[in-house]
Amino acid sequence: MRFAISIGIVAFLAFACAKPLKRFPVPFYCVALGLVALYWFGVSTNVTGVWWTWFMPLMQRCALAFLLFTIVMFVGVLGDSSPLRARLMPIRRQLSILGCIFALGHLAFYGVSYVPRLGSAFAGNLGFSLALAAVLVALMTVLLVTSFQVVKRRMNAARWKGVQRLAYPFYLLTYVHLVLLLAPSAFAGRDTAIVSLVVYTVVVATYVVLRVRRALLRQQAARPSAALAG
Repeated sequence: MRFAISIGIVAFLAFACAKPLKRFPVPFYCVALGLVALYWFGVSTNVTGVWWTWFMPLMQRCALAFLLFTIVMFVGVLGDSSPLRARLMPIRRQLSILGCIFALGHLAFYGVSYVPRLGSAFAGNLGFSLALAAVLVALMTVLLVTSFQVVKRRMNAARWKGVQRLAYPFYLLTYVHLVLLLAPSAFAGRDTAIVSLVVYTVVVATYVVLRVRRALLRQQAARPSAALAG
């Protein structure tokens, strides 16, 4: 269910709110921060209720953030003439920032849960997952900071593009992190974990195939030009 809700929210942002998100992104960032604060308040006070069972997984399980990151990454592998690319490329940066903000809910919950027992946590699958999480936090921080226009303007184009390429390892390592967290529950036969693992795997595998395809097409297109130049 959380995937359906996440898809609905992202579709609303990417299509119904594309123009205001492009022109006035700050109110959207503030709403996202407010939702993260609401999630944190709910966790701290043990809120219950039907609405909470729908809202909580979007933040705690990082479903909404991962889907936003997925949209951002898939825009980069769509064809140059794709109408969907033309629609989403202008708000790619804003969607990325929103994804980072929503990921804060996930980071806050698991940070409070595991930081107090770091000494005993670094063992086996969980230890590797936590170490990987630290790498992801560092990568996300760099990507988030350099996504803001005030920072981008202070960097030359080549350097900025080089930094933004960190999005590739960030996205793939995020998938590895999610697999490490979900695998024990999936192997134990829990349906939610199995479905989540399958969905994440299909999405990321599709992205990798499209990324490789785009790279090969660019390589083929460059060969005639290189031959003519020679």
